[in-house]
Amino acid sequence: MRKSDTRARIIASASILLRRHGYHATGLAQIIAHSGAPRGSVYFLFPGGKEQLAVAAVNQWTVDFERRIRLLHAAHDTARAWVEAMADEFGGELRASGYTEGLPITIITLDSVPASEALTVACRSAYDAWLDALTEGLVAYGALTEHAERLAKLMLASLEGAAVLCRAYQSTAPLEQIVPFVLEQLPTGSTV
Repeated sequence: MRKSDTRARIIASASILLRRHGYHATGLAQIIAHSGAPRGSVYFLFPGGKEQLAVAAVNQWTVDFERRIRLLHAAHDTARAWVEAMADEFGGELRASGYTEGLPITIITLDSVPASEALTVACRSAYDAWLDALTEGLVAYGALTEHAERLAKLMLASLEGAAVLCRAYQSTAPLEQIVPFVLEQLPTGSTV
């Protein structure tokens, strides 16, 4: 197996476990067992230990979620359809996991920021990337930049808060209930 395949497998396992249990409740031994990678490979690829591995997982989530935001934007002609599609996708993901996996950066942020400088930087970078993608999407649908920036923060904060409530209630109802309020904030115009 190639080094890059092993690295990707380790990061994928870390991503699953960190998303379910948080940083402090996930041990390096659990990640090694889950990934099936040799212990030596983990220490070779991630000499900084669990923190370095968690940063790699956050960085991968950043790329994956930003890509999803942009792909969903490209697939929808209106801001309304885009927001609804994002909510549907995240709701489906919560249901598919049996409500064991919320939004990944939320749990890492609550669990490790600001105690870990490396994770603080990684989480901020994730939020910045997602906010940029949301803002750019809203501007493309006709929102003024300043309004789009504020609305992107509202959308992300609403999604994160709803995901926490969805886990607590074992239901996507909280997410479904906030979508109409977010939709009310969208700019009016031909592409909303």
